[in-house]
Amino acid sequence: MEHAAQLAPQDIDLQVAAKLARLQVELKSHAAPTLTLTALRKLAVTSSDSTGLHMRMAEMLSAAGLYGEAAKEFEEASRLVPGSADILYDLALAHYRNSDWDAALTSAERAKTLQDSASLESLLGDIQEKRGDALAAVHSYQAAVTLEPTVEEHRLVLARELLKHHTFDAAIVVLEQAGELFPHSVRVKTLLGLTYYLVDRSADSIHALLAAASIDPNEELPVRYLGEITLEDSIAPDPAVVDRVCGFADAHASGKNVGALCGAILLRVAQDGNDVSRRPEVFRRLEQAARVAPQEPLARCQLGKAFEWAEQWQNARVELERCVKLDPGSPESHYRLARVYRRMGLTALSKEQTALQQRAAEHQEEEGARRANMVMRFLVLFEQ
Repeated sequence: MEHAAQLAPQDIDLQVAAKLARLQVELKSHAAPTLTLTALRKLAVTSSDSTGLHMRMAEMLSAAGLYGEAAKEFEEASRLVPGSADILYDLALAHYRNSDWDAALTSAERAKTLQDSASLESLLGDIQEKRGDALAAVHSYQAAVTLEPTVEEHRLVLARELLKHHTFDAAIVVLEQAGELFPHSVRVKTLLGLTYYLVDRSADSIHALLAAASIDPNEELPVRYLGEITLEDSIAPDPAVVDRVCGFADAHASGKNVGALCGAILLRVAQDGNDVSRRPEVFRRLEQAARVAPQEPLARCQLGKAFEWAEQWQNARVELERCVKLDPGSPESHYRLARVYRRMGLTALSKEQTALQQRAAEHQEEEGARRANMVMRFLVLFEQ
């Protein structure tokens, strides 16, 4: 095509096509497209479809992750068609992806003056969140829900924003309304279950998460929440939770998370009831989980705890040493390892672990910060 373009230098459309083809090759090969962009921008001045050319260039640059350059093309297209809310939306999105929050806000607000939409309000919410204005973000996410009340994702985004800032009661209202509109949504019931837990409504939390897990037996997320919450909670594990978590682990033996949660819950049940008959199953499940995911701390730490319970001190030492390497910030793990060392007569090592335990405890968050960390950890899991 470039050869044909050289033979017809006055054919602007052919010149544009050749340069766009070159740009595509450069972007795919991660070569610097500076010269090609300059040439295309010059051609755009005389092109019969200048706006279309700038939009095509912007889309190609965005697809390649060059959002700053893409924004330049969207900006030029917007200058040529100043009444287009769609182009301004694209411009705002390019600025957002380029981490230019103020420019993104300016473009999005200009688009809103022309034509509001749920997608635009959702983007405005994302921008305001990045700018640190949580209240404005919530207002935009609420507007998105109002404009498109039957879109589940808008309600989930609003609820997550409220959760990030610990507005738990408002999040519950949003999610309960969403649950009525979307009764078969795993994600709505899962997030509602998490939110109930964060306001100490454990029974409601378990009920919602079990309902979520029953909607899709192959969905791991509600099962992981059930396991995580059961281990965090002070009340005895619900038998229905034990059955659900361990049943999922049996059906997904290669999974790296739920098997360890099942083993940990069974260990807790066995220890609470001093039921030594459960030890073989506990060891089998935790050892399997450690083989599947050797770098995950939960299986190692719980396996060390199980060996300590069985008074198998050498095995407990091995697993707990691995545990504290994988999770050095856990005071409980240092405490258990110190206790095992003491049982083995290793006084110096025991004292060292006690010191590490105290240091970890000093760094452990106060209750409010601990809950904030829990919220963010669960939300990261939800958004994976």
